[in-house]
Amino acid sequence: MMERVRSLFRATRLTNRRRHRRYPVSASVEVLHEGDSSRDAEITDVSAGGALLIPTQGIEPGQDIEIFHPGSTMRVTAQVIANDPVGTRVRFLSEGAGAIVAVWLRGLHARPVVDGQAG
Repeated sequence: MMERVRSLFRATRLTNRRRHRRYPVSASVEVLHEGDSSRDAEITDVSAGGALLIPTQGIEPGQDIEIFHPGSTMRVTAQVIANDPVGTRVRFLSEGAGAIVAVWLRGLHARPVVDGQAG
């Protein structure tokens, strides 16, 4: 019985490697990489440590990029962690940048509550 509990605990630990809470954000950004022309993307699933860019950017993991939000002139540097069918996963290079990004973008793109319901 105890071995079964241990195996379930190990499986849970391995499948949920996230260290930071995720914040639902949806904002249009530009992705800049090594002097290339900017690429349009949507930043979503932001945490203190990183974010997801949709669509997949096709930039090799390990490469540094700059994420620019034209509506606010916010810029943040990140490193590509992985590309998959969902999008490009990035890690912010500045500690805590993700928390600032999440709060900032959520405030900029918040929908007003109308008649007691989220808009």
